[in-house]
Amino acid sequence: MRRSNLIDKAMLQFTICVTILMLLATPLFYWLTKHYYAEDLILVIDTIKHGKDIPPLDVERDIMHGIMIQFGLIICIIGISVILIMKNISVKLWTPFYYTLSQISRFKLEDKKVPQFPENKVNEFTKLNEAVTILMRNSLISYNIQKEFTENASHEMQTPLAIFQSKLDNLLQDEHLTKKQADTIQDLYNLTVRLTRLNKNLLLLARIDNNQYSEMSEVDIINILNRMLPLLHSISDGITIIRDFKLPSMIIKCNSTLLESMINNLIVNALRHNQINGEIIITVEQDRMIISNTSNGMALDENLLFNRFYRPIRDNKGSGLGLSIVKAICKFHNWKIEYKHINNKNHFIIAFK
Repeated sequence: MRRSNLIDKAMLQFTICVTILMLLATPLFYWLTKHYYAEDLILVIDTIKHGKDIPPLDVERDIMHGIMIQFGLIICIIGISVILIMKNISVKLWTPFYYTLSQISRFKLEDKKVPQFPENKVNEFTKLNEAVTILMRNSLISYNIQKEFTENASHEMQTPLAIFQSKLDNLLQDEHLTKKQADTIQDLYNLTVRLTRLNKNLLLLARIDNNQYSEMSEVDIINILNRMLPLLHSISDGITIIRDFKLPSMIIKCNSTLLESMINNLIVNALRHNQINGEIIITVEQDRMIISNTSNGMALDENLLFNRFYRPIRDNKGSGLGLSIVKAICKFHNWKIEYKHINNKNHFIIAFK
């Protein structure tokens, strides 16, 4: 395919446009010549033909008027050409650029697909597409390496952690341990539990990013909540969990495993950021679910709230991945999650449509 520079194509189209308009304006130039430049000459010829005296002539005035009109006419033609080039021809000329821009804006690493750019006749756009394609491919390679490493590392750590935790269990059963030794082993056991939970959360995030939960089904979110809440009540530690179901049932299409994980993380988060003898309200209404809890302090930082490993300053509980998992699950299902702090309560609103 023969290619040219953008400026060359623009100049060519501009020249063609001016030429066409000049040709279309030929009748105007003819009228201008007849009534200004050649008017006196035509008058003299007609006078001589009829044998009359030559009348006074205004050649200088007619030429000046003709020049001014001609100058204005040429300016109008050039102006119209520029407008047409800017509004119509340039739009077509820049179509490949806008297509590339739209592909860049829609590109997502999670899709694992580099868009294909069609060939075009402009050198600049061809080089731009080549550079963007290389950048996207390199980014995708780095992303895949990172995700693969995270998943493999988390997977490989499961067995050693399970063995380590089992051996700590056996040590705690030893009757000959001193209190100091038992306390040390218990601390190690607690750290192992936390590390195991962190490892599972990282593995879950990696699997969500790798689209390993593609199995979808229609589930009733009310039934899911009714099944999960008794267990969550057992760890509420005096915090009241209130059900506010405005619908007898609400069917949504999703991955049921991820839905349960999202609900569990939201409620556990509400328990951790609650106050003594506080409450959690679970509201289900048309196409959305709201989990609210009495707050134990200031509003959470909306800019950092869903970042991985973010935890409020005075909160050392959890791994800092709970809300990141919630955000990833919502993104996976194209749900919208919103956080609000109203009347000293935290509100997490999930819109399913």
